[in-house]
Amino acid sequence: MKIKSISLTAFDNNEHYKYQTDVNGLISLLSVESLPIGDEVATFKKLYADEGEALNFVRKSNYSKKLDLADLKCNETLDGMEHAIISGLKHYNPDVKEAATRLKTLWDTNGDIKHKAQKNKSGAIIKLIADLKGIYAANVAALGMDGWVTELDADLVAHDAIEDNRYDEKDGKTHLRMKEVRKEIDTAYRTFTEKINALIIVNGQDPYADFVNKLNLHIDSYTTNLALSNGKGKKGTDTTTSEAK
Repeated sequence: MKIKSISLTAFDNNEHYKYQTDVNGLISLLSVESLPIGDEVATFKKLYADEGEALNFVRKSNYSKKLDLADLKCNETLDGMEHAIISGLKHYNPDVKEAATRLKTLWDTNGDIKHKAQKNKSGAIIKLIADLKGIYAANVAALGMDGWVTELDADLVAHDAIEDNRYDEKDGKTHLRMKEVRKEIDTAYRTFTEKINALIIVNGQDPYADFVNKLNLHIDSYTTNLALSNGKGKKGTDTTTSEAK
């Protein structure tokens, strides 16, 4: 009996962390206190926590990118609305022209919403939408801008949803980076599993059998899924541990 090998370097960040999460959970099957693997387990668990912190940093960065795109979408809708109003100022129909004039006054009163500080921008858009749906609703209808108002409302909802789930910048900052942390925890994993393999040879498999059997099932599953995702028909291997016989 021995722990099988697995190509940890082939996993993306989420898959890698999920695998190490499974390993961390299986460690509870071992009587760590009575086995000569305490130091190795402690090192692994510390680096597992570091990997989670580093992954949170990566995810936070992804949220920032999504937030920037949502903000850009709001700006594009605001630009479209302004162009529609300016176009209406030159309309041949005097009623449409009057409606555009009133909306242009509202627009100028609100100032340059696109370039307001983010903490003030959402509030300014909420107020603008309320005015456009309220006392200026007839003017919006006359100018045929109901669709624009609906679009701006949807843009704001999407933006705020992303912002509500965004990791706090200060809490998300870390000196850790995924690439370095992955190397460290992979080294700890190799040290830990190779020691167990050696202890099985010296002392027998009984204290480790449940852990090894269940870990090998996970390894088989991850390796098969990796091969399928890469379009391969065989398992990938590396030097994480010695190949199982």
